[in-house]
Amino acid sequence: MSNQKYEAFIKTAELGSFKKAADSLGYTQAGISYMLNTLEEELGVSLFIRDYGGVRLTSEGAQILPWVRDVSNSERHLSARLSEL
Repeated sequence: MSNQKYEAFIKTAELGSFKKAADSLGYTQAGISYMLNTLEEELGVSLFIRDYGGVRLTSEGAQILPWVRDVSNSERHLSARLSEL
């Protein structure tokens, strides 16, 4: 039930790198980049500033991050609750 795009967004924001996020989540760097580009298109905002040394959140990305964390945590709680039923 987890939204992989949200997990990729959170992990990339935490680590500041598509490569590190990919390694951590078991994806390729291209896979993380694709997920985040798709998420940005869906949300209609740029989430990251891409630099040679890594990535950092845009102001919009920083504002959205707590909400995405909440949604991701809620999905985990729902999944856990459903498995108990």
